[in-house]
Amino acid sequence: MKKPQYISAIISFILFMSIAHFVFYKMNIPFDPYLLEVMGNWEMIKMFSVLGTELVIGFSSIALILFLWWKKKDYVGVLTVVVAVAGSNVLNKVIKGLMERERPTFAHGEEGYSFPSGHAMVGIVFLFIIAYYISKEFTSIKIKVTLYICGFLLAFVTGISRIAENAHYPSDVAAGFFLGYSYFVLCITLYEKRPQEER
Repeated sequence: MKKPQYISAIISFILFMSIAHFVFYKMNIPFDPYLLEVMGNWEMIKMFSVLGTELVIGFSSIALILFLWWKKKDYVGVLTVVVAVAGSNVLNKVIKGLMERERPTFAHGEEGYSFPSGHAMVGIVFLFIIAYYISKEFTSIKIKVTLYICGFLLAFVTGISRIAENAHYPSDVAAGFFLGYSYFVLCITLYEKRPQEER
């Protein structure tokens, strides 16, 4: 992680806290009703919701853990994946319980609270963690950047799919992205700052 990533993570966390302030005090977020209505018609994008399910994230995380364990012998990396992915899921549920924001009043068939979106938050952590460890296998900056761009695009459509399904407000998804990115940077920073002898 370099200085720009640290700065962007701080900005991202501030943006999350700003949205959380509005939600906690039940203040009106102007763009929510409009975007919810517009994106509710995006039928094709709903299919990407599967990328943020616990089944997909769980199996893919196990595959990454096995790769780091047996192939790379990176045991701290294994712990980092667990803390990043499972930790973000736990953190998401804790914040939902604290915020207690009800989901949009549509027949989406979802249970639980709405803020922040778990698909967006855990999804971006999960996809960026994969991009991070795969990018370590390459020296080309172009390949590294491409991996992160792919991770971001997949995370983005996963989050947007939840708006299309009327399962979340746009602010839920935006907050999930912001907090998820900040949490990802924190986890990777701790991973990279570990003692030299453990590397």
